[in-house]
Amino acid sequence: MSLPNFICLGAAKSGTTTLCDILRQHPEIYIPSFKEPHFFDIPENYKNGIDWYKKNYYRNALAKVIADFTPSYFFDKEAPKRIFESLGGKVKFVVILRNPVDRAYSHYLHSKRDDHEDLEFKEAIQHESSRLKQYEESGDYLSYLRQSYVSQGLYYDMLARYLEYFSLDNFLFIQFEEEFIKHREETIIKILNFLEIKNFNLKTDIKSNPASKEKSKTLKRIMKKTGWWRKILKFLVPSIQLRQIIRNKIQRANIIEIKAGKLSDDLKKEIYRNYFSEQIDSFSKISNKKISW
Repeated sequence: MSLPNFICLGAAKSGTTTLCDILRQHPEIYIPSFKEPHFFDIPENYKNGIDWYKKNYYRNALAKVIADFTPSYFFDKEAPKRIFESLGGKVKFVVILRNPVDRAYSHYLHSKRDDHEDLEFKEAIQHESSRLKQYEESGDYLSYLRQSYVSQGLYYDMLARYLEYFSLDNFLFIQFEEEFIKHREETIIKILNFLEIKNFNLKTDIKSNPASKEKSKTLKRIMKKTGWWRKILKFLVPSIQLRQIIRNKIQRANIIEIKAGKLSDDLKKEIYRNYFSEQIDSFSKISNKKISW
């Protein structure tokens, strides 16, 4: 039983689930059945200790590369220090970077689909700072994650926190549109080389976690509720990973793929200019990765 030596940090809504499903096929990579342990970012999980993390997610981890795919680690302020102290300074990180406006809108649609958002997109980002402050003060971390549309696209701020603990050599940055979408096979080879494992004939034409909507709003609301039935489920299925897998399978069965609406070019330019332009320029300088959208 070992701990991760590779983490896909994110960014959220940037193809990390698809990458996870591609790399699962590689015989030298171990990924838990449940993709996102959320150990280093959710306080209630981290308080359980590193042995809990190992027992619940890495009991059978024997591969050369042991992975954790939790994209919100890139965003969380405490995660860099926790990862460094728990896993050491040699962990390798892959970060997929998507146009932050598209990323924010995809994130918003996901929250709206899951009944966690009532506002229109532009209104939601205008109220984001005050909402996040409220959630931070009340300790509501899940709502903080669900409605941090702009904040999870501040790539410079997030990388700067990691570089306080890790070398830039620990990171591989992938541009979502140009590399992961347009040149996927070459990008997967680049990732395998970065992880220092053999190239393997992986199926790469996978599209995971597409835009979708629920089939039944009633089932969606039932899945969100807490109560006696959760206590019974916890008793019948003591494995946290198995409960997470069951919940995800039910949620997947309750959605259908849709073609998401698009933002106007004018609105995209306005949001990029107001929230992200300086961040992306600073990120390109600190990361030595030229990125422009």
